[in-house]
Amino acid sequence: MKLFFLLWILPVTLGDTHVTCIYSEECMLPCKSKNLDIIHWYMNDKPVHSYFYNKDQLDHQHQNYKGRTSLLSESEIKNGNVSLLIKNINLQDEGRYRCYAADDKTSDEHYVVVTVEAPAKSVDITLKNDTVICTTSGVYPEPKVLWSSDPPADQEPLNTVSQTEDHLFTVTSQLKVDVSDTYTYDCSITTTSSRYTASLKQQAASELKNEFIFKCPVTKDFHYTLTFNFSTIILRYDSKTSKEEITEQWRDKVTFHPEDGTIKLSNLNQEQMGTYTCESTTAQNKYITQATVQSNGGGIAIIIGIIAGIIIIIIAATVIGVIRKKLSKNSKNKPRPKSESECAHKLMDLKNGTLKDEK
Repeated sequence: MKLFFLLWILPVTLGDTHVTCIYSEECMLPCKSKNLDIIHWYMNDKPVHSYFYNKDQLDHQHQNYKGRTSLLSESEIKNGNVSLLIKNINLQDEGRYRCYAADDKTSDEHYVVVTVEAPAKSVDITLKNDTVICTTSGVYPEPKVLWSSDPPADQEPLNTVSQTEDHLFTVTSQLKVDVSDTYTYDCSITTTSSRYTASLKQQAASELKNEFIFKCPVTKDFHYTLTFNFSTIILRYDSKTSKEEITEQWRDKVTFHPEDGTIKLSNLNQEQMGTYTCESTTAQNKYITQATVQSNGGGIAIIIGIIAGIIIIIIAATVIGVIRKKLSKNSKNKPRPKSESECAHKLMDLKNGTLKDEK
């Protein structure tokens, strides 16, 4: 019967503690007390977790929390740590929780205000014609979209926001840009306490001489994964495991330096000229960098072709001029044709025997 009277002991109320929990993960609601005979956790009027007689008592637990709550070990509880662990946090878990602890002499209460956040875990960024498109999903609360671009954009982005049945947000942001040979576009999705940035960068085209150095943005402060491709994946790297995989046909052409993200290309053939893409990803960033590699003889070949064409035209014009000159000279030396009257007189002379031989 003593336990029932404990519920009516006047509690001592302290200030609220604020905790931000991450959607679908575990979250610890902190609470400490010296009164350890009975422990109750409530969210508003919902019984969340109860502990007395040195064990969990969950017969009256609200169905929303079934199988998702636990206290710490017995040794932690004896040391006064009566914090509550909630698994698989969802948006319904937001609210003000009451931690009630009592013994046969006194009791106390602590309040924990829980805010749930679903930060962006990935952001996709693409360039289509003259529009950069940035998308993400499964975010809560409704995020803000921040853009940065070089060259600067003249127009404001167009944002489209929708919610799923779980009340998570999907966001698409479109930015009109003036596409140039080189550019950098950054799209950041921000919530209350988190930010995820996706970056799309186009480097200047490079002519391959003996080798080409490609710089992928990486950071030493965070675990990152990296992929490098040219129509198909050439290289994969995981900084957490230091595992590097290079496709067999590229092993004599690619050298990777993970400490600074440098990739060296060499011994490329004509079929391997084109656009290469590097994507490096951390928990809060995605960097997509592109660069076009072309043969260093490309420009020279064009110049040589133009010069050869001009030479051919000059030679042709010269030959035609010479031919015309010869034809003109021959026409001057050729005897002038006789008229019909002259021919008639000569014929009469032949008949009369008076025509002399012409030499």
